[in-house]
Parts: sequence; C-alpha cells; structure tokens
Amino acid sequence: MCARAAAVLCALSLVLAFSACTGDFDQRQEKAKTQGFGASSVGTVVNPDTSVFIRGTVSTAGAVKGAFVTLRPVLEDGSVDWNDANALGTGITFDNGIYQVYLNDGTYRGPILVEVRGGAGVLGANPATALSDKFHDMRADHVLYSVAPLYDGYSISDVHVTPLTTVAVARCLAFDGSIAGVQGGVATGMFGLVCQQVAEYFGLARIRGALPADYSASGSFGSADLYGRVLAALSQVAFNLGVSNVFDFWLGMEQDALDDGELNGTIPVVPNTPIAMPDLGASGLIGSALLNDYMDPANLERQRGGDNTQIAVGGEVETLIAWLDSARDVDNATRAYDLTVRVPVTLVIGRGGEQRTRVAALDQIDNSIEFHAYGDSAGPSFVEFAWVSSSPANVSVQPYGRISVDASAPPGAYTVTLTIQPAAGQTFVTGPTQTHTITVHVP
Repeated sequence: MCARAAAVLCALSLVLAFSACTGDFDQRQEKAKTQGFGASSVGTVVNPDTSVFIRGTVSTAGAVKGAFVTLRPVLEDGSVDWNDANALGTGITFDNGIYQVYLNDGTYRGPILVEVRGGAGVLGANPATALSDKFHDMRADHVLYSVAPLYDGYSISDVHVTPLTTVAVARCLAFDGSIAGVQGGVATGMFGLVCQQVAEYFGLARIRGALPADYSASGSFGSADLYGRVLAALSQVAFNLGVSNVFDFWLGMEQDALDDGELNGTIPVVPNTPIAMPDLGASGLIGSALLNDYMDPANLERQRGGDNTQIAVGGEVETLIAWLDSARDVDNATRAYDLTVRVPVTLVIGRGGEQRTRVAALDQIDNSIEFHAYGDSAGPSFVEFAWVSSSPANVSVQPYGRISVDASAPPGAYTVTLTIQPAAGQTFVTGPTQTHTITVHVP
C-alpha cells in the first residue's frame, strides 16, 4: 500500500479552505461528488441554479418514504449540534427514498449529519415481509443517520442513509476516551474509518457512497446487491425474533452501537418490545437467517435474490453467508492508510487574520480514485496533526488547524510545520509519518 503513497499539494483559497476554484473539484471523499450550480440531477429533482443541496437516498433495502430529513452541523470537537434552531436545512424523502435538502447557511463548512426521522404517515420497506407487510411504520422515535463528510460550498450527492450508516454514526459517538488518542465524534476522519469498520463487520466493501439494492420491490434505487442481502438478512433476524416493526430493530442496532461502539447485544431489549437484543457478532445468526430462512425456497415473502439452491459454490454470496455466520468483532477491523494528503503550500493571511485549514489523511481504495478520510485536522480522528510555528508569537496554530496571525506581526514569510501520523495508543489505523512545511505570507 505504501507504494501508492503520495502527497498531493494544493494551495488553499482564502475564502474556501481545503477547496478548489471549480464546482468539479474532487473532494477525495468516496463518491461524495461535488457539482456546480445547474448540474443535471440523477434523482427526482433537477438541480436549481440558486442554492446548494445535500442529496441521497434513504434505504432499508427498500424505500423509506415521507421521512423527515434534517441537516445538522457538526461542531469542531466532532459533536453534533442537535438544536433545531441551528439546522442547516430540512426536507422530506420522496416515495422512492430520495431526498434533496437545500442548505440555508451558505457560509457553513465541514461535516454535516443527515438525520432521518419518522412520524405520522412515514413508511419504510422491509425485505423480510415484502409480500404480506411491505411497508412498516417509521414512527417519530425511529431515526436513521449518515454524514456528508466534508461540505465545502458545493452541492453533494450520494449521501445515502441506511441502518448501517446509522451504526457507523453511533459507533463514532460512542468513543469516550477509553482508547488512547481517540476522541469521539462524527468528524471527517472518524466517519471514514468507522464506515470501513462497519462494512468489514458485515462482509461488505463499503457502506458509504453505496446504495443497497431494493430487496423489498418497493421502487427504491440501488444496485449494491450484497448490501441489500445484508439488510434483508438483518430484517429476517428481526422477523425470526418476533419483532413486528423492523424499525424497532434498526433503532435497537443504533442504541446497541451507541452504548459501547459494538453490536454485541448489551442493551436489554429491542426498543418498544420485550425481545432481547441479540449479539449480531455471534456465529450462526445472520448468515443462517439469510441462507436458511430468507433464501428458503418455500419463503413466499422473498422478492429478490433467489433461493438457496441457486448459490454458486465459491461465489460472493456463499462467501458473504460464511462471513456473516462467523464470530466477528468490529474492534478487530483495522486499516493501514497510504497517506494521500492535501496540504496547502502557501497561505496569505493579513495581520489579525485567521485561516482555517482542512487537511485530511486519506486512504485510497484499491487502485481507483476513490478515497476514505481517516484523519482530519479540523476535528477528532485516528490520525494526529501536530503543528509547529517558526514564530509562535506572530503566527500561531489554534486547535483544528486554525492558523492565526497576530495583529502586530511584522510583514514577512513565516513557516508552519505539520506532522501527520497515526494517533498514539489507538489500534485501528496504521500508516507512515509525513512532514509538510507551509509558508505563511503576512503582507
């Protein structure tokens, strides 16, 4: 992996830190595409010429329709601003699960939490009961989450929300300082790494930037077949346990991950039921539900995926089932990044001014142009960003990479040295150390 290591240097704009001068800039977030104003839509609504938006699909391997979507700011410490008065935008999902919410604050920069909440008339599809009871009530206490890892002023699509992205958000928020060097939150780097951990836990290549296939025949978009099978299997587990509303089970997964970061059944019961919450890492549970129950030739509820007599020996479905039936621990999912980074070469900051940088340590996925951010200088992550100024009295670096120039600083060129490396003590991310020098010109 180190053979692919590269340092990609990019001068930062004084207006948009860690951005570019065109709406086509590749944010180096996995398939979180940026689009300029007026770009054509791949969803239901054509992009407007007047506002930027966050767009994606809410899916439980089937459409979630009429749900209430709220875009919430993420604070510098990685915590979420839950105050409705500070929401960045609100909207609803269409019948096919697509949402497109316009931002009401054009100055906001950073990660955005996408909250999807139920209410009166909100329905979501369930693959395990797709024939007899296709849509279940998503009540006001039911919620799903995802994160737009980096909003820098342009519209973003493919910010999909599923029960598994919800688990990733809950795991991010569960970190309580017990892991050395790790502070909980949903900052860019935290979410990128945790999404990969949750994906591996369920035998998938990714959960962010991917949309599960519609295993409910509900009219939803999505082509990620194995992703759809995993959600169908989990829906089947809930059905086998006697959970009548699958959204209670999705809520249970969120709460189970929130208490200690793992899906280990440490909450007493599935919410709103007397049924014990299972340990989803136990052997012989999820894979067996998929193979022997959902894919049972006699299962008349199954709308997609074929039966268990059609599984190719050594194929990806057989491999998925074997993995899901093994004992798993999400804490064992580790990653080595290749430290492809974007670092400013030069900044021009006036006396008394401040520039907020946004430098990310990124992991390239396979040999493609897709990336996951594992560390971000603007918030908590598994990667440390150590800053040293050549003249701290004149040019200082505040938390999260904010470079400040003193009002009395003499004009001239100053340097800031940035060292990037895995956070000390944590065990989830490994990789090389790099040092970069940034020149700060004070006019």
